[in-house]
Amino acid sequence: MVYDVIIVGGGPAGLTAGVYARTRKLSTLILEAQATGGQLEWLYPTKSVYDYPSYIAIEGGELAELFVLHSRESGAELRAEEVVDIQRAAGGFTVRTHGGTVHEGRAIILAMGMGLLEPKRLDVPGEAEFEGKGVDYRVRDRHDFKDKRVVVVGGGDSALEIALEIVAGAKKVILVHRRGEFRAMEKSVEAVMKNPIQVLFNSEVTSLEGDRKLERAVVYDNRTLKKTVIDVDAVIVNIGFEPKSTPLPKWGIELEGERLIRVKADMSTSVHGIYACGDMVSYPGKDKRIVTGCGEAVTAVMSVYKYLKQPYWA
Repeated sequence: MVYDVIIVGGGPAGLTAGVYARTRKLSTLILEAQATGGQLEWLYPTKSVYDYPSYIAIEGGELAELFVLHSRESGAELRAEEVVDIQRAAGGFTVRTHGGTVHEGRAIILAMGMGLLEPKRLDVPGEAEFEGKGVDYRVRDRHDFKDKRVVVVGGGDSALEIALEIVAGAKKVILVHRRGEFRAMEKSVEAVMKNPIQVLFNSEVTSLEGDRKLERAVVYDNRTLKKTVIDVDAVIVNIGFEPKSTPLPKWGIELEGERLIRVKADMSTSVHGIYACGDMVSYPGKDKRIVTGCGEAVTAVMSVYKYLKQPYWA
């Protein structure tokens, strides 16, 4: 089958593109490499989302499920496949996935977020040994930390949100940040300060210890060099994620910097017939929000429609 449009990426932007492509009766295939629902499902399933319109608060996983449901109900086809190559072909493009499957599409929408991600690690003694045995890099379910003593490492929005997410059920939450102030939104900082979360500024975890499972975290103050040993049941490291190498250059896509796709106002890329939306696109004034990516997805779909159908009003 030759699809009208193949969407690479099954996060909010890609799923929204699927919904709007089907409103134009475009046959649509969505390919997602990690988790359908994108980062909402893979990274933040039990984190509350407060800035998506019409929901005062909703968990990331629940919002992801609604995106997926809407896309499926619209008639878009969703498959769990990692795209490894896109090539120009007669009448459109061929898309090859990791398992060797080849799909054909007349147009492409790239909605891959920041790509496949790997968590940044502390690279301290004991970290690798206790990964999965007390050391985590994301929260799959906040209930896993019920009645536990937890150290959260990081000072950005995600680290603070993790601390806030687990504090109600945890026995104790300590937030360790290597700087003297957070890099998070004011709303999150204010919430942390109001909750029973112990904050250690100018502090770093230097080693993790235990017998078969994590039992202690060694923390030192990077001003005084004073070391403190903290009894813990879990350490959540959230100091960022590193994307795997991007295949975009070999697909002929012009980039802004190392990873972002430079797009025009209609979300077109440097390759005729390939459009992009979501966190991976770059243009003046770009703000990485779910709602922003969804809006870009609509623009991308309308551009695909004009490209394929060439309506009189285009």
